Amino acid sequence: MRYDFLQPLSLVLKSFADHRLARYWTCEFPAKWAQPLREQVFRPATADGESEEEKRGIPLWAVNGAIAALMPQVLTHDARARRGEMWLAWAADADEKTPDRALLVEFVKGGLMAAAMHRNQLAQRRGRPPVIDIAALAGVLETFRGQDLKFTRKTLDLGPGADPESSDYSLVPHALATHLCLTDWHVVHGKPESDPAGEAAEEDTDDEDGDGGEDGTAAGPSEDEEEGVTARVVHTTRWRRTAARGGGAELVSWPPHVYVSKGESKVRYPWSYTLRLSVQTRGLEETAQPRLHVRVGMRRWARYNVFDAKRNIGVHLFSPSPWADASSPFGLASMAWHPGPAGKKQGFMGWADDLVPTLKRLGSFDFLPDPAGLAHDPLGFLEPGTGDDGLPREPIAGVPYRPGLGKNTGHAVGDGVSAKDKWRIFSQLVPALAGFAVADEPHVRVPIPSRVRPTAKELLRIDRGALATAAGERVEIVLWCDTTTMRDEALNAVALALELPLDVADQPGQVQTWRQTFALPELEVLLRVEPVGAIADDLELDEKIKRRGDRLKDAGISRQVQVRSRLGQPAPGVTSRFVLVEMRGADGFASVDHDPKMTVRAGAATCGAVTQNLLPPAAAAPDGDDDTEAESAKSQRERTRRAIGDLLIRQSGLIRPPAQQGTTEHQLTDVACLGLWVVRRTGDFRTVMPLAVASVPDRPNVLVRLPHSGWVTYHQALLLLAGWNRPRTFEGPEIQEFFADCVAESCDGGDLALFTLAQNIRSDCPALTNPKLVTDRLAFHPDRPLDADRYKGLRHIRLRTNVRDESAQHFAYGKAGPKDRVGVGGGLWASKDNDRLFFATADKPNTAGPGSPGGSRLEAHQGKNRAKETVWKVDTCKDVWNPQLLELLVAVKQSDDPAAAWAALAHQRRSAAAHFADPVTLPIELHLAYKLGSALLPSHQLEPIEQPESS
Repeated sequence: MRYDFLQPLSLVLKSFADHRLARYWTCEFPAKWAQPLREQVFRPATADGESEEEKRGIPLWAVNGAIAALMPQVLTHDARARRGEMWLAWAADADEKTPDRALLVEFVKGGLMAAAMHRNQLAQRRGRPPVIDIAALAGVLETFRGQDLKFTRKTLDLGPGADPESSDYSLVPHALATHLCLTDWHVVHGKPESDPAGEAAEEDTDDEDGDGGEDGTAAGPSEDEEEGVTARVVHTTRWRRTAARGGGAELVSWPPHVYVSKGESKVRYPWSYTLRLSVQTRGLEETAQPRLHVRVGMRRWARYNVFDAKRNIGVHLFSPSPWADASSPFGLASMAWHPGPAGKKQGFMGWADDLVPTLKRLGSFDFLPDPAGLAHDPLGFLEPGTGDDGLPREPIAGVPYRPGLGKNTGHAVGDGVSAKDKWRIFSQLVPALAGFAVADEPHVRVPIPSRVRPTAKELLRIDRGALATAAGERVEIVLWCDTTTMRDEALNAVALALELPLDVADQPGQVQTWRQTFALPELEVLLRVEPVGAIADDLELDEKIKRRGDRLKDAGISRQVQVRSRLGQPAPGVTSRFVLVEMRGADGFASVDHDPKMTVRAGAATCGAVTQNLLPPAAAAPDGDDDTEAESAKSQRERTRRAIGDLLIRQSGLIRPPAQQGTTEHQLTDVACLGLWVVRRTGDFRTVMPLAVASVPDRPNVLVRLPHSGWVTYHQALLLLAGWNRPRTFEGPEIQEFFADCVAESCDGGDLALFTLAQNIRSDCPALTNPKLVTDRLAFHPDRPLDADRYKGLRHIRLRTNVRDESAQHFAYGKAGPKDRVGVGGGLWASKDNDRLFFATADKPNTAGPGSPGGSRLEAHQGKNRAKETVWKVDTCKDVWNPQLLELLVAVKQSDDPAAAWAALAHQRRSAAAHFADPVTLPIELHLAYKLGSALLPSHQLEPIEQPESS
């Protein structure tokens, strides 16, 4: 169905300075406390035998979490003890009660001491010396005095024309979340007088009404029982606040809804909705209008034994304090598997942060969970029960479910939130916040040329002439394989992609060295097959080397020598080399440090080759206790073809521009495009490196500009980055100068579209932030704008994704309104408030979940069953897909330009990937720039460009 309007889940904030929740006493963490803590106690790790990965910052987050749990009238903001940042906000009631300084000092003292002792206990159990000097800490804490806390009055007055202060991004969402909890705001799903109920063929639970009980349980069909329906579709969702980290506030529906499986087992699968509130602003507004973005998500609760040896496991703590009220937040903690001393079987499940030890010291809680017991039976702690004294016990803690938490931990409830559920929740949230905000105006569809989706055959076949242009006329392809299954799949994929006269049936029964040359009209292909051997084994780490960076360097050198020896230097005349490596995924190695992928890539780069990894065939678990099934031949074939496509197409920089660009009314031709990017990573192997990717009309591949280089092909750029031995950290002025040079080199008087992603670039280019952005002026530093007379054909489109909720969630509807029907719609949408502001949504991909946008986790809707009959059904168990909203701001254009055409160009360039049928998140120039970062860093360490719809 075609939709005409797109409703963002955002509200325009009004001034509510007169409301009682708008008045606070605020203070900073005293500098006279922070300085000695940093200098004498919580120092960074040193080179004298300490592990550099050991976290040594002031554990203020744990103190903040404990304060929030024990003192609901206090809101916390800064967890780093930074000068000039608000730390605490104490709700100022009508009686003008001042904060209790003595109580706060005791909280800080007890919290820091508890956190320090907990860290020392963990170090001791790992066979390490204490990491915190308790005596030194005690000495510093003795100097803390109540008079050190300096409180000032703050009134939240964030309406039209007001620019938010740093603390407003935390205070306003938490104040509104508190208001919702204190007023018992709830959501009613369905209306019995207007929503007819289908007649169930069989009841899914023993509940005769089919709506669950008073505890909020929800019954529904299992995923393979589409015909199941409820007899009455009315449910109520109530909410509690959580101690959300980062900017914004979070609510979780409580008590959880529960799906009960059909059959004799009656397995209970608890789940909750989540609601994230965040303050956001926009650029190029005549009058600043701060907004409240609302993000609806899912939190499925683990019900069975959970375990993860490599990642922390999140925990929600429900235990109330004696001072708790309806607004008291659930605490957020984490537990982890601690392996104990090397070579000894003394591993244990323990807390991974300091919150629980802090709460134990500061609060009189009835019960805080033991992490081992919680991991063993999370459902037992999540639901009400009976205590050791035989009396009823409230829920204690919950473990959010995620894939990878161990055997048999799957969850029957699907992931994602439908458009119908978003509309239902948002439509009842708006009146609840009527005194604070008003719903944003819907966006209107902009007509653009329809896109023809590439066929499967078009995606599989590579234009050999384009490949010759991008990679040269003599290419070498090396297949390092471990199994004959993946060798044959890889050979078939290469033969199909390049139309090589190759018969895979002639290959031997084992992976052996084999090579052949194919002389084609457009280019010559040298094809090699070799056993991967020890190249794909775990890196051998010397544990005697104390510093992690030195251990990795030592292990990497020997593996690179192996790679260079096996691959050798290119034969005379070879212009580009491509290597496919059959290798386990990250979870297949002993640890992240043992994973050799980056080392193999660096070694291949010294031989002029780029690499792509291919997972071995997945086999069923031998003991039969796991849900893992043997991989199908079709799955192996499809992912091998994707790997070959990425190797030969993406790593050559090949693109397929849209046939038509611009809007239906104003089409664009002969436009060059330039994307500016910063590869960024903090911590180990810190990287802040600018680069640029450009495309020009009639050229099948992009070009790349790196620091200290001219414009090179994408393949050459990958090689330069994989073997990068120059400084990889650039300062703001260097980045700004580099970007200015790239723009100057790309402007030749013709039309040039410049793409930037605000979340990626603005920290180094402050002129692109919302407050500093100026209409039709390109600048990377506010005081140094580029000369407009030199760039006559330049247009700048600044983008924002949903990272940190900066673009809102949404639902679409037609002219009859959302009550008639809601869904998701792909296309370009114009803002009613700003003629330069647009939003883009992608069409639904073939890989999207089967859940209907008009369906619901709780409410019945009409749909087809397997017999193609129209029935009432509830989509409790189906995954739901939602396109994220991409913000497109035409910041610079020429005087006679239609802004919509240039916004449409940015949206259409998302479909220019030659190896994907569906749009990517960003225009192809920025997408390829982002992917270049994987040559410097492992892909999981790259800065995210989007966040999942669910929680």
